[in-house]
Amino acid sequence: MPLARAPQRGVRKLLGGIPRLSSHASAFEHISRSASTSPPSASSTSSTSNTYINLGKFETLGADVGRAATGLAYLEETLRVQEAEYAAEEEELRKTTKAMPLAMSLHEVGRQHHQLGDPTQAIVFYQRAKGLVEDAISVRMGSSRSDGKRTKALTYALFTKSEVCSSLGAAYHDAGQAEEALLQHQQALELRKEIVGKEHPGVAECVNNLGNIYFARGSYQKAAEHFEQALAILAASCPDTPFVALTLYNLGLCRAHLGQPQPAEAALKRALRLAERLLGSEHRQVEMIRQTLEKGLDGTKPFGS
Repeated sequence: MPLARAPQRGVRKLLGGIPRLSSHASAFEHISRSASTSPPSASSTSSTSNTYINLGKFETLGADVGRAATGLAYLEETLRVQEAEYAAEEEELRKTTKAMPLAMSLHEVGRQHHQLGDPTQAIVFYQRAKGLVEDAISVRMGSSRSDGKRTKALTYALFTKSEVCSSLGAAYHDAGQAEEALLQHQQALELRKEIVGKEHPGVAECVNNLGNIYFARGSYQKAAEHFEQALAILAASCPDTPFVALTLYNLGLCRAHLGQPQPAEAALKRALRLAERLLGSEHRQVEMIRQTLEKGLDGTKPFGS
């Protein structure tokens, strides 16, 4: 059975976007009408790309990647506009200000390539995003200003870097580059701790990602330790979320691989109860947990038999 991987920006955020499909569609219709009567500007191109990307994310949940591919094309057009603006700016601090939205767009293009099944191409965009963010951090840290605005901008850049590192880790893993994946996830974790402290849910996400890497390498005990650490953090901050259910599921798989059927069954049953309550009995993640309990790791022997 495969591990359950939470979306890079969190299960809650992804699921929370689903009811807004109608508003995305309405926005797209409005933007399309405007585009047909006037030349595209940076803002209109960006708005159109965001609308298509949001629609694409929704459709991808239903295994329809066509709309996501359309969104990717629009976002790549936005990139061309942003890159031209960035290249034209000569003043260092203002250039840094333009670098961050460009880095975020590069990151989003990378995520779309990854979701469309091309982690190698995603890595190219993630690396470009990471380079821009690192340059911005260097400029901010070297600035003589020490006001709250500088601190906020630096914190934002550091958090963005942690997000990009997490994405790089996932892409390297899917591209079969295990060591590089581990290094990127470790870097993301250290950055996240520096920014928000050790007990923040964002840290739990990074710890869970490391658990996934160790599981893939067959280091089940180390993976289980990371999933338990993530659960401990989540229990204190947001115990009633789908992310907890997925982490419990992953822990159950680890315990099963370690030859510990009773702890495995207990974790999987907890995961199923929580997932059913939060997501509904027909959700695909709920069905995945249920099938694991009913058929076991090899698909023939249920847990508890």
